[in-house]
Amino acid sequence: MEKALKLLPLGTSDFENLRHRDQIYVDKTDMICELASVPGKFFFARPRRFGKSLLLSTFESLFRDGLKNFQGLKIEQLWTDKSTYKVIKLDFSRVKPEGTFEDFCQYFDNYLEAQFSLIGFKKEDNGLFLSNQIEIFLAGLSSSSLVLLIDEYDAPLTACLDNKEFFERVRNYLSRFYGILKANDRVLRFLFITGITKFNKTSIFSELNNLSDVSLSPRFGTLLGYTHEEVETYFDGYLTQSASVLSVSRDELLRSLTKQYGGFCFERTTTKKVFAPWSLLKFFSEPEVGLLDYWFESGGRPAALVQYLKSHTLRDPEEYGKEKSIALNLLTGSANVNTLSDIGLLTQAGYLTLKRVVGLTAFVAYPNAEVAAAMAQLYSERLLQGQTLEQVGADNVALRLAEE
Repeated sequence: MEKALKLLPLGTSDFENLRHRDQIYVDKTDMICELASVPGKFFFARPRRFGKSLLLSTFESLFRDGLKNFQGLKIEQLWTDKSTYKVIKLDFSRVKPEGTFEDFCQYFDNYLEAQFSLIGFKKEDNGLFLSNQIEIFLAGLSSSSLVLLIDEYDAPLTACLDNKEFFERVRNYLSRFYGILKANDRVLRFLFITGITKFNKTSIFSELNNLSDVSLSPRFGTLLGYTHEEVETYFDGYLTQSASVLSVSRDELLRSLTKQYGGFCFERTTTKKVFAPWSLLKFFSEPEVGLLDYWFESGGRPAALVQYLKSHTLRDPEEYGKEKSIALNLLTGSANVNTLSDIGLLTQAGYLTLKRVVGLTAFVAYPNAEVAAAMAQLYSERLLQGQTLEQVGADNVALRLAEE
């Protein structure tokens, strides 16, 4: 009797739930341990649906409950911190500006109040702004007693990229919160912030000047996404099953999967490549339908790109298939909302990926066939002024463009 395959972690972003359900967990906890072992403040940028939320949930479990949910993982033999901490995990994709600016401020404050209340904060009816009350609360905490995790920090900003005045007001409002963090730096044991786009003048990067950006670090280049070796190890049964369903060899299937979903590189040595997790998991969940394109389904239309396209044009998709050069500091430095480039934004969004780095210049191009087809579709829809290809009955235009 064949052994049942472990469940795929498709759509699971809660580490504790994933472990309790005995779903496949690709063990990156040696890198997680390296980041978390010493007090630090980190920024980490990756495209949508690459596992940022699961990563933060893993940090949350580690700092809140110790090794309780890490049995059998690499970190079990590496982690030496016996303490547990107050943990606040914020997901700023839940506070995107909708309605008026005042509506946003109210919703943001309500969200902060709810999350901080989980570690003992109580809002008083004393006339003080919420930000002032949170600052007083933080000042009363012990040194190195708080872990703060912020997911998709840039979501409220990218949602209003096409409205510069609104963008500035939202940015200034968020800056108050980051200013509070700077003023109470001593209470932070660990700070980890994720996003897609690194905006300047948000106080994260200007005020938290000791925030370490590890987005392009070779040491953490495979922290998110699956390497070729990990796919063969953790998804061994699914590879065998899928190859059988499609009547191909495992080696043939791996080559096809790499061409379709692999090729992403996020580190400056350009030696470590990973697969897009969502697309690969979707394929393994229904291999009988073949290697379909899941990029848009996985968040391939991030708000930053959608808003950018309202006031900018894309080049022909064929152009992006050829290597494009960009100053490396435009990928590692903070972006100015007024001077965002298509190459920089497309790289941050995952449409383009690092191919090589020469001196201070990065060369980028499409990572794989799935993304090339998605880019062609995005371009086609732009030409059709917002209508989808399906709406005009041109289903195959994107595919033809991608193959040219």
